[in-house]
Amino acid sequence: MNSFASFPLQISASTTFLLIGVSVFLLFIVFILKTVHDKYTKGSDYSSQSAKQITNGAILYRITKMYDLDQDEYAFLKKMCTTQKIPNLEYAFHFDVPSDQFFITKFNEINGQTNKKDDLIQKELSLLFSIKQKVDNSRKTLSNLTSTAAIPVGDTISYFSDTKEQFEAKILDNTKNELILSIPKDIFGNPIRPPALSKISLLYQTKAGSAYLSDVRIIRYQNTTGAGEMVTTHCNNMQSFQKRQFKRVSMKIPCLFSAVKITTGGTGAKADIEYTPMERKYTGQLLEISAGGCSIMTNMNIREKQYIYAELNIDGEHPDSVIGLIVNTTPITDKRQFVLHILFVRITNKIRNKIFARVYEYKK
Repeated sequence: MNSFASFPLQISASTTFLLIGVSVFLLFIVFILKTVHDKYTKGSDYSSQSAKQITNGAILYRITKMYDLDQDEYAFLKKMCTTQKIPNLEYAFHFDVPSDQFFITKFNEINGQTNKKDDLIQKELSLLFSIKQKVDNSRKTLSNLTSTAAIPVGDTISYFSDTKEQFEAKILDNTKNELILSIPKDIFGNPIRPPALSKISLLYQTKAGSAYLSDVRIIRYQNTTGAGEMVTTHCNNMQSFQKRQFKRVSMKIPCLFSAVKITTGGTGAKADIEYTPMERKYTGQLLEISAGGCSIMTNMNIREKQYIYAELNIDGEHPDSVIGLIVNTTPITDKRQFVLHILFVRITNKIRNKIFARVYEYKK
């Protein structure tokens, strides 16, 4: 009887061990599933939390390394982040989240310092724009546009002629097989129509400033809008082209310029060079400007490698004078006008900061 009496107890103990084993196994499965779930959902949660995190010392250190900031730029950005309690700038810069408002706030704060000397104000503005420029230039190198099929409708693109002249057109439609453009026009409004079936080069610049060159073939011309359209093939191997150091902006306002007399107070690298504007001034039209140079249209065919003095009304208030070097002279189609491409060689911090403010549309 004892043996028969103990048998149910043995079954009960085995069942208990089995249930415990099953429970442990189920807990293990739940743990694995939760781990997998967390792995695949952490990215979005982390991004959300990371974006809200206040910029701290570790983030500033990584930003400094990533964008090659110098000691003064680091100290400036650290103070800016501390004052404004800025959310994660590393996230904002990397994911192209709009961060200009932080720079604009600091820009206005600097300009509002009435108790500071102007040279100190200009130094702070120079640091602000230097950081902004480094971030923008780094973003350009990360861009990777390969096909004209990815260009948004409504953007501007340029027909890049064999003589290196650029004639703007607008992307009216972008289908799977075709790119439909408005007819490019020269500066006088004359339509530019390369022959149908010919190959042409198109130059496209993104909002971040990256430029791409595409070789396409003109399929046909059509007229569905009343103004005419150029229809081209797509290019699937767009080439990065002439990435500029400084962002530029169109101006199209009158300016004055003159020749320059150059004198030197010595020899060698430490020679004191003076640029003296000649009395006779000529009128031109400022077409575009950046912190590094500008383009002026004139009816004078001035050869390259000559120095030039220019008075440019950058902010619409007072003319600012710069000294530049003509690095290229481009004739307009009919040869009656010429575009002087100028590299600044003598420019004050104050004027350069005015240009940066105009280019980035920062207003006092």
